[in-house]
Amino acid sequence: MMETDSLIIREFTLEDLAGLKELTRQTEITDVLPDWRMSEEQLNQFLSFVISSYENFDPDHVRFLLALEHKQDRRLIGWCGVFPNDLLPPAEREIAYAVSKDYRNRGYVSEAVRAVAAHVFECTSLGEIVAIVKPFNAPSRRVVEKAGFEHRRRVTLSDQCEYDYFILSKAKERR
Repeated sequence: MMETDSLIIREFTLEDLAGLKELTRQTEITDVLPDWRMSEEQLNQFLSFVISSYENFDPDHVRFLLALEHKQDRRLIGWCGVFPNDLLPPAEREIAYAVSKDYRNRGYVSEAVRAVAAHVFECTSLGEIVAIVKPFNAPSRRVVEKAGFEHRRRVTLSDQCEYDYFILSKAKERR
């Protein structure tokens, strides 16, 4: 568990299913992250997979997804994690995140990304984390830039879509 000024960043539990379902019904999330359009059964299976992955955490093969809970409201408002992405080379780890439409534009995601990146660099062997952002997604671009990621280039990945490719290195994060 990590705490920031506004958030508790913690492992998911089965009690988060209703809140996660509510989040994944927001078109503001699923329009950008279509893989999150899941049936309740799929979401339940996915949540069980995420929870079981905590027991097998391997600092040399980073893969985790954490819940973002608003401290004051005590409500699940999103997620942030670091894991492989099939669109990227196998050794790379992407940071990914989403936040409820009701909590956007308040700096919560940037706060979470900074905290999760710092945790990764402190507790794993990763030397860098990448972020891929669709060019039209200006809010997500601002998140990674505020968190210290550097834009490297625009890439076309195996899904034939263009992305802006960002990197945060361990050496940069410590400055």
